[in-house]
Amino acid sequence: MNTQEIMQLALKMSGFDEVPGDSAIYRAGDGIRRVLFGIDIGVEELVWAKEQGYDLVIAHHPPNAALAYGQVFRRHVDFMVSWGIPKDEAEAAVADKLVDLQISSKTENFTRILGMARLLDMPFMNIHAPIDEITRKTIQSAVDKVLPAPMHRVVDVINALDPFPYSPVKAEQIMGDPDLVVDRAPVLIGAFTNGGYDVAKVWYSHGIPALIYMHVNPADFRKIKSEFSDKALVLTGHMPGDYVGALIFLRELKKRGLQITCVGFEDLV
Repeated sequence: MNTQEIMQLALKMSGFDEVPGDSAIYRAGDGIRRVLFGIDIGVEELVWAKEQGYDLVIAHHPPNAALAYGQVFRRHVDFMVSWGIPKDEAEAAVADKLVDLQISSKTENFTRILGMARLLDMPFMNIHAPIDEITRKTIQSAVDKVLPAPMHRVVDVINALDPFPYSPVKAEQIMGDPDLVVDRAPVLIGAFTNGGYDVAKVWYSHGIPALIYMHVNPADFRKIKSEFSDKALVLTGHMPGDYVGALIFLRELKKRGLQITCVGFEDLV
């Protein structure tokens, strides 16, 4: 395979029509047989992969180079609208965060890791939103199959998915009654990062009883809990959440004859 074919596979599996702004092929490669995958890839991993004779390094998180974060974060608008929330409310919920992302992008060192990939002549790419979308669809499908259900059942269903049984971090309900029976529990993953307080407020205000985030800022959580303590909030945890989609994608690469070395949960690939 080559890097373009690998990216196209990720797009097909996730349902994306084009490469999102938080994913890219930075240094193309052909005849790929050995792949190193990690959620976070830095210079050290690139050097190690080169020394060990790998043909490609794939990161999940953008390596301080994919600066078009805003267009991906706007997927929160799409999520809300698809559940019947008015678009103007959805747009208002992401407005402040979009400004934050634009400002913070100016601080990014977008030369270091990519520059080293070039100097090492190491094929390198990252796949973020497509893998997160595989995660979102997988968790949402598993949860929807048991709804309506008490929240402790929702959490148990998530924790049955790989890699949760092998992870020290589990999905956890951090707000609400574990016995609360819910009929809807949107999985808000795949939009670059969580929606924080502003996004959660809109969902809860429209009668959604439970939300599933990957993670949340503690300050945002305190605001959410102070206003919506009767609702439920589940956090999957960052690493096990990311690896739900990553493992599914990497297993597909393995089926195509690639040798995969995974920094985390390697035995599950």
